[in-house]
Amino acid sequence: MLSKQWITWSLIIVIVLLPAPAVIKHLQRLVVRNAVITAYRYEIRAPIDGVVESLGVQPGDIPGDLPIFVLRNKRAPLADIESLEARYHEKLKHHGCVEEELSLLENRLEKSYEQLSRYRITLQKDLDQTLEILKARQTGEEARLKEASRNRARAIQLVRTSIMPQEDADKIEARFLDIRAGLNALQREQDQIMNRRQMLQQNLFPPDISDGALQVQSRINDLQMKILDCQSRIHASEIDLTSDASRIKALRADLENKASSAVISLPDTAVIWSVEAKAGMEVDKGDTILSYIDRSNMLVDVAIDDSTIELIHPGHQVSVRMFGRKRVIKGTVIRVQGSAVEWQSHRFAAGVKGLAMRDGRVLVKINDPQLYGDVKRFCGIGRTAYAEFEEIGIFEQYFGIFLR
Repeated sequence: MLSKQWITWSLIIVIVLLPAPAVIKHLQRLVVRNAVITAYRYEIRAPIDGVVESLGVQPGDIPGDLPIFVLRNKRAPLADIESLEARYHEKLKHHGCVEEELSLLENRLEKSYEQLSRYRITLQKDLDQTLEILKARQTGEEARLKEASRNRARAIQLVRTSIMPQEDADKIEARFLDIRAGLNALQREQDQIMNRRQMLQQNLFPPDISDGALQVQSRINDLQMKILDCQSRIHASEIDLTSDASRIKALRADLENKASSAVISLPDTAVIWSVEAKAGMEVDKGDTILSYIDRSNMLVDVAIDDSTIELIHPGHQVSVRMFGRKRVIKGTVIRVQGSAVEWQSHRFAAGVKGLAMRDGRVLVKINDPQLYGDVKRFCGIGRTAYAEFEEIGIFEQYFGIFLR
């Protein structure tokens, strides 16, 4: 029969161990609670001086097939249509050049990824070969240590019987200690190589043996930033070209009335963010009419301390959960920047507030149908959230600094 005391202790142990799997799983991820749902914000400015004739949108609206507003110039004479068309073709050529630049950057990025992969394979082979050499040396050193140990024991015995002088015994003792120290140093070298192999498996390059790989990674980060800038310029150029094409069409249609006009339309994925003008308002060229966000390119802005940002890299998988919701949104890191970089906050509709002095920034791309369709609440823009970075355990967070 089992005693009551044994049954009681068994129940206590079972209750204590029940949350262990959940705790272990939680310790294998980095949780950051300073994140904000955001998206790129684009401003539409008046291409000409004029009066806003119609403006049929409000913040939170989705533009339809019709123009969102018509701007008619009633103060200036009709501009030269041919000159406008010439500028349009120049912009079109520039747009083509930017697209070629984007293609070139993407090719360079692909080659850099291939080069980084080759670096990783080469470093792995070098570390494996070094480890095999050290193990072979260890076998020889262990044999030498055994021989020196036996000689040491014989020397001690011979000294006791006064057959061997103490001076010779000291030399044998020194040789024994030297071999043992060498074997310990060899073991530490093997431990160091094992740590470097572990870092390489976690996509972390040891700086003392992988300067080339670190340079390639830096180049990849720079190329990714340039690609994002090219994509933004292409998008802005497309909007500008659409605006110019609409303006040329309106000018030709309104040629008899001797009044120029501009008709502005937005992509289907746009959501009106703010409206700065209203019907009947007179505006100058360059004045902001409205701004919008592109809900097809949703992002999460995450603030992370520089000491931890080393563990994160582009392509890292992230689980995002908005405060107040249980549903998890999957995302991928597309940009990692340190705290000293000037963050271009004017490009985004929302961003992390209350940054610490050493907080870097991580940009995560997400694709969530529910946020895409939630236009009444601006697709969740500005909602605070927390991000869980996978495969970053508590050991890497608090002790990884000693391995990097």
